[in-house]
Amino acid sequence: DTVLPIKAVTSKDLSDLRFGLARGVDWVAMSFVRGAEDLAPLRREIARAGASVGVMAKIERRDAIGNLDQIVAAADAIMVARGDLGIQLPLERVPMLQKSIIASCNEAGKPVITATQMLESMVDSPRPTRAEVSDVANAVLDGTDALMLSGETAVGRYPTEAVRVMSRVAARAEASFDYDARLKVTSQWPCRTVTDGISQATVGLAHDLNARGIITATSSGQTALMVAMHRPKASIIAVTPDVATQKRLTLSWGVTP
Repeated sequence: DTVLPIKAVTSKDLSDLRFGLARGVDWVAMSFVRGAEDLAPLRREIARAGASVGVMAKIERRDAIGNLDQIVAAADAIMVARGDLGIQLPLERVPMLQKSIIASCNEAGKPVITATQMLESMVDSPRPTRAEVSDVANAVLDGTDALMLSGETAVGRYPTEAVRVMSRVAARAEASFDYDARLKVTSQWPCRTVTDGISQATVGLAHDLNARGIITATSSGQTALMVAMHRPKASIIAVTPDVATQKRLTLSWGVTP
């Protein structure tokens, strides 16, 4: 529980950030975020470079849980980094924290990635354990936008197989997703903006008409995110003139930019 007097962003971090921005990265992920203010130096450096890059906060510290709402509001996306989170907090808390973090991101309309040790056994084995398959499927059913492999593809012996397994399991889980129940929940969420209201009504209409697709025009990507937060069964086609927005939207549930 000791708070170390360490800067959230070091000069080396900023140097690495400039390196990435110069090479056109789409996202920047910040590790060990404690609060919303930790993201400010990244925002300033990105603005100084004139770049359009998403800022992702990795939730892996005890104090980040207490500041979750503010971090979600300040970030463009969230990563549930379960490895370090399970070191900072009792292991038995991680499953429920994963669910609550995902739920917070869903309600805020922010993309969320579930990561760390999802198919860890596939570092050395061509097949995952049954528990790992259940873990991947449950993350999808929890409402995660994306799933991330780490060691499985970075140093594993079966990187291609790991991607294929994760894709198959995710697709099957999505086919079992209870879209009707989800819409009943999201339709009760308060509409904070006009975009919220229009998006909610659009998803409801698409559901009633059994539409196969929802087309949304967006410059910043916000409209597409507001539609995606309701997890419609219909595909979301996001039309945008901005290439950076197009690339960032590939992270979001059900969106084809």
